[in-house]
Amino acid sequence: MDKTVNIKALGANIKRYRADKGITALRLAEQAGVSLSHINNIESASANASAEVLVRIANALEISLDILLSDSLKGESNRRAKMLEYSRVLEDCDEEELRIIVGTVTALKWELRQKKEKNHE
Repeated sequence: MDKTVNIKALGANIKRYRADKGITALRLAEQAGVSLSHINNIESASANASAEVLVRIANALEISLDILLSDSLKGESNRRAKMLEYSRVLEDCDEEELRIIVGTVTALKWELRQKKEKNHE
């Protein structure tokens, strides 16, 4: 069983969610109770983070830890983490945005399945 954490993807996820929330690395460091240099090192994949620090970061970002680690998860665990991530993206949408997004995703899914069927013929 692969137990490796993809620290490059983890760092990129932390940086992306931090940017999505509009907070600086310094603010994240303060909220998570770690040094700015440690946050910068985690985001650049120059350092590993302990489980305790990852939980603090996830709490500061108000995001599930499995979403931050989703690139290191396999199978159904990865799928569930991705579904949580998609849910998080949609939670602040208004009705019109949701209608457009669901319509777009539905059409895309249909197109992808049609392409799969043609490739299997």
